[in-house]
Order: sequence, then C-alpha cells, then structure tokens
Amino acid sequence: MFYLIFLISIATLTAISFIYYILNSFSSIRFSSKINPDIVDPSKITIAMPVYNEKIEIFRESIDSVKMQGCKFVVVGDSSYEPYKTIVEERGGLFIHQPVRSGQKKAIVKSMDYIDTPFLMLMDSDTVLPPNAVKSMMSNFTEGVGGVGANLSIKPTGTAIAYCQEFIERAREVVFRAMSAHGSVLNLDGACVMFKTDIIKPFILSKEFAEFKVLGKPTLLGEDWLLTDYLIKNDYKAVKDYNTKVEVYPPENFGKFIKQHSRWARSNWIKFAKELKEGTAMKAGWFYTFELVYTYLLPIIALAFGIFRLTHFMMIHHASLQYINLIHDVFLLRHSDVDYILYTKMALFLANIGGTSIFLSSVAYRMRGERLKTLAYGGLAMAILFITTIYGLLTFWKGKKWNTR
Repeated sequence: MFYLIFLISIATLTAISFIYYILNSFSSIRFSSKINPDIVDPSKITIAMPVYNEKIEIFRESIDSVKMQGCKFVVVGDSSYEPYKTIVEERGGLFIHQPVRSGQKKAIVKSMDYIDTPFLMLMDSDTVLPPNAVKSMMSNFTEGVGGVGANLSIKPTGTAIAYCQEFIERAREVVFRAMSAHGSVLNLDGACVMFKTDIIKPFILSKEFAEFKVLGKPTLLGEDWLLTDYLIKNDYKAVKDYNTKVEVYPPENFGKFIKQHSRWARSNWIKFAKELKEGTAMKAGWFYTFELVYTYLLPIIALAFGIFRLTHFMMIHHASLQYINLIHDVFLLRHSDVDYILYTKMALFLANIGGTSIFLSSVAYRMRGERLKTLAYGGLAMAILFITTIYGLLTFWKGKKWNTR
C-alpha cells in the first residue's frame, strides 16, 4: 500500500510537471507584447544606478551604454568614489557620493532626491544597455502597467559559467513570456527595470522598502521583488520588454556563481512566503499562483522523492530474499500487479521525457547561438540551482551585505 501511495504521488507530480512544461512552452510562443509609441520621450526619464566596488572597465562600458540613451542619469557611489565620479561626470551624468557603505537599497533611496521625471529606471553597474533600450521599454507602458523589466542576457565571455547563466536566463525567459501572456511576471530583475515615478517613488522612500526585515532583523535581500510585489498588490501590471535584451557579466568563478545563486535563493524563499501570506499571488491570477507554487515547491518535492527512492533502493538490494518476499506479500505485488507498475513507470518516464523535451526546445529557440553547448552546460546549471535552492531555504535569514557579482 505504501509503495502504491508513492507511485500515485509520483504520477501526480509528473502530471503537474507535464502541464507546467506544456503551458509554459505554448503560452510563451503565443505571447505578443502591446506597445504605446506615443509615450516615448527620453527626456521624461532618469536612470539611477548604485555602484559599489564595480570593476572599472565594466562600469565604464555600462555608463557608455547609458549615455547613448539620451536621458538624464544619476549614479550613487556607495562608499565608492574615484574613478567612478570622473567616468560619470565626463559623460554628462550626476555622481552622488555616500562616504559610508550603506547598501544597495539605501543607495537607491538616495537617488530619489534627484529624480523629478515622470519615469525612472533602476539598473546595476554591470548592466550594458543596447541602443534605444529606454525608448523600447517606455513603449511598453500601456494601460495598467506600472513597471517594465528588460530581457536579461549574459555577456558571452566563453566561460562555462557564462553558458550556465545563459541557459538559466533563457529558461526564465520562456517562463516569463508565458506569464506575460496571462498578466504579470514573477519578478522585474533589478539589473534593469523602469517604473512610473509617481507609483513607485513613495514606496522606495518608505520604511517598508528601506528597512525590510526578516524574522525581525534587517536584510539587504530582495529590492527588486519588493518593488514588483508592491506593483501587483496595488493592481498594476509588471511586464517585460523582451525586445530589449540587456547584457550582464557572469560571475568570475563557480564559487561566486554558487554564492550569487544562494543569495538569490534566500531572497526568493522570502518572496514566496511573503506573497502567500499577503495574498499577492492570488491577486495576480491563477497562472501566476500556479507558476509561483510549482517553482518553489518542486525542489522540495523532488528532494523528498529522491530520498525515498534511495531508501527503497537500498532496502531492496540489501535485504535477504526472504525479506523481499515478505515485502511482496505485504504490498500484494502479484505478477499482474508488477506488470501494471512497470507499465505505469514507463508511462511516467515517457511523460517526463516528452514534457522536458518540449520545454527544452522552447528554451533552445530563445538562444542566440551555440545552442548545443549552452544546453549541455544547462544540466550543470540546473544541478547547482537545485542545491542552492535547498541551501537558500535552510539559510533564508542571512543576507546582511550587498555583494557584487
């Protein structure tokens, strides 16, 4: 009976996973963005960028891409001063120096003192914008939209980490495109996101944003999803401009890659709990809720089933023949039952392979080059994501420092 319950549980999870893969794959294909070209005017937007200890050549490249947009921009140096100040001012931007390191959130809060335009964009100091990124993102502010995120791509440095990260981003793109077809996305990435100033500025200046706490302790995690969550709670849509593909640099090594995803995992678990508690997920619609719950619970369920399977395997292969016969008697596994179980397992295997193949095809379709290599590294990326997701759950209260990549 216990084995039968286990088999039914596996079948249920497989069915849900199959639905998840199919819904995301086909919804991502049918999604078509709506634009409002009349609203486009770079003079109506200010770009705000916090910087802390960024590599000089990367920062210079990022600021050069900002200057091309033809709009105002302000950079807040969080204990970082020269040569950042000179780079910004030589390109016509405003540099604000915070002598004491206060973290990314407080740097964003500080930048609000210098923003008086109808729109504002927040971006990281390692983000490189394509030409006309601002104009394209502005055109996505149709009725009811409060925030627009860019489509992230990883700088093709040729490293294994770059391939891993690119696979993750293209998989997220498929999921987010599917969500866009049904309403809001899960998160507007802090690497590059645009808002209507009158909607988001009051929240950024509030204690809820600047002094967000976990278990009563301040945390620097989650500035991007806090902003996204605020929009959805207040009946605004959070959408993405998939035509604006900004480039970000990957971590330098696997140690930093793992630390980065562990940090993001902690933040995401806090987001998951907060959205369920406050009802944000249900407010965003059934598809949003389905994506949220499946995304966060799947690693836990997979871990539980993995432990059960390992235990069952060890029990069978280390037991005596008499004990195996006893198990068969208890579970009533007659010959016909064994056939039924084998056929069921084959069906589940085929469903898993079919659903995963369709989803991976959708991911590969969104890749710009070297698909086979990116897909090959994708397996390693998924393994690391699984480990960091579990680790993030066990250490979710950590996150007191603003780290670079």
